[in-house]
Amino acid sequence: MPTATPLPHHLLATLLLLLLLASAPRPAAPASTDRAALLSFRAALSPPSRAALSSWSGPLSPSWRGVSLHPTAAPAPSPAAPSVADLSLRGLNLTGVLPAAPLALLRRLRTLDLSANALSGELPCSLPRSLLVLDLSRNALSGAVPTCLPSSLPALHTLNLSANFLRLPLSPRLSFPARLAALDLSRNAISGSVPPRIVADPDNSALLLLDLSHNRFSGEIPAGIAAVRSLQGLFLADNQLSGEIPPGIGNLTYLQVLDLSNNRLSGSVPAGLAGCFQLLYLQLGGNQLSGALRPELDALASLKVLDLSNNKISGEIPLPLAGCRSLEVVDLSGNEISGELSSAVAKWLSLKFLSLAGNQLSGHLPDWMFSFPLLQWLDLSSNKFVGFIPDGGFNVTEVLNGGGGQAQAQATPSETLLPPQLFVSASVNTVSWQLDLRYDLQAATGIDLSGNELRGEIPERLVAMKGLEYLNLSCNYLAGQIPAGLGGMGRLHTLDFSHNGLSGEVPPGIAAMAELEVLNLSYNSLSGPLPTMKFPGALAGNPGICSGEGCSENARTPEGKMEGSNHRGWLGGWHGENGWVSLGAFCISTMTSFYVSLATLLCSSKARNFVFRPVRVEY
Repeated sequence: MPTATPLPHHLLATLLLLLLLASAPRPAAPASTDRAALLSFRAALSPPSRAALSSWSGPLSPSWRGVSLHPTAAPAPSPAAPSVADLSLRGLNLTGVLPAAPLALLRRLRTLDLSANALSGELPCSLPRSLLVLDLSRNALSGAVPTCLPSSLPALHTLNLSANFLRLPLSPRLSFPARLAALDLSRNAISGSVPPRIVADPDNSALLLLDLSHNRFSGEIPAGIAAVRSLQGLFLADNQLSGEIPPGIGNLTYLQVLDLSNNRLSGSVPAGLAGCFQLLYLQLGGNQLSGALRPELDALASLKVLDLSNNKISGEIPLPLAGCRSLEVVDLSGNEISGELSSAVAKWLSLKFLSLAGNQLSGHLPDWMFSFPLLQWLDLSSNKFVGFIPDGGFNVTEVLNGGGGQAQAQATPSETLLPPQLFVSASVNTVSWQLDLRYDLQAATGIDLSGNELRGEIPERLVAMKGLEYLNLSCNYLAGQIPAGLGGMGRLHTLDFSHNGLSGEVPPGIAAMAELEVLNLSYNSLSGPLPTMKFPGALAGNPGICSGEGCSENARTPEGKMEGSNHRGWLGGWHGENGWVSLGAFCISTMTSFYVSLATLLCSSKARNFVFRPVRVEY
């Protein structure tokens, strides 16, 4: 067996020295490194902003405002220098250019939140490479998103640059690393096309949320977006995108929200959307989509919000859509949908909001129309519905009857007059790495059946719904008297029964409705004294209405004279016992005037010469 050669003495001494140096405690890094960086950061801000960081004094500690430190692992006798882990200074009205150089010295910084300030300048590429979360939203940053930004932050998983003044187009070479989970560039003024590859490796991407809404992006939606299979939320609303919706969008099987509203998209709603079987929110309103509703959408059993409003969608509501039993908000208004109201709608038992306004729907209103227990808003205006308002199901609707938590949320008067609005928000939960979704429906509790061809009387049970804040039955052919129970609708803000054939007296209870702000009963056949002067012009076009002074019993229209009439001829309101002149007096006066004029022409030469004088042509 070979023997080991002994080491020379000088080499052995050198090795022992190296071992001693390696085992000796290293000197701690200067405790002032991160402290000096933060003080330099404060010094770079404007003087008013520095006052907001007045707690930054003495040794660096967690008592400094917005500063979180890494826990130290060193033993107590030789504490390691404290280093900053998180810096959150949101909403402090900090101004000035974003001081990137001092921030770059915070080499262990994980979270930087400077949102809701007034920082200006352009985005730097020299931020700490250790950053996991970067939130610079709601500032005044300008310029472009630099191409170097993704490569300078390789560990980043959340980037929020929304609500700034970024205007320049995104570079086609802009591509983010696979670790990025949330990218929010919304509410800027970024122009140009959407980059074809928003992430470098779509197959291995962790991107859950992509929000490019409220910008000025143009061109088509790149097909490469459909390759990012990890996407759970895609927001491209309020841009200038054109072309068709990529058919490959159905490959995004994890997608939970798709918002392409308010663009210039054309073509039909792709049947491939049925592949997004986890979809909860589908918003395609405000485009130029055409064709019929796809029955394949019945596969979206989890869908809660369906907004296809203000497009050119035609045909009938297909029966298979009854499979979308989870629907809570449905807006199909402003389209060309025709036919009778499909019984598929009756299966949407969780419905809170339904708008089919501005279509070509016809036929009778079904008996189940008001039987949704959670219904808050129903708009069937500007269609071609005929027949009577169904007198059934009103007691089932809990919210419209004044029950339920949503009905208790009192809106301000100005909010009640606004059109209903829907807000969908999304954020990434970094613990479960899932998308947290929620929506806020801002709408009054109301019913709008205006602009149809409905006849008959107003059901008593309709005005007995104590939770209603908005009721519009105008521009129909309704007759009979206004139900006396109307005065008990204590939450009503807006009431419009105009342009009908309603008769009788105005219920005096209207004067006691404290919440009522908009009243329109004009152009009916109402009579009697004016119950309130709070709404001038609300009773215009009702010839039987008189003011309080001098309003006698004789001024009221006798029963049977004008009640039930829905015809307003050019003599409407003149004839009858209470008019200005009778029809017989009008005819006698007309014939007398005719014969007097004829006798004058025959007996007076001056009159004949004046009427039949020759025409003189002048050149």
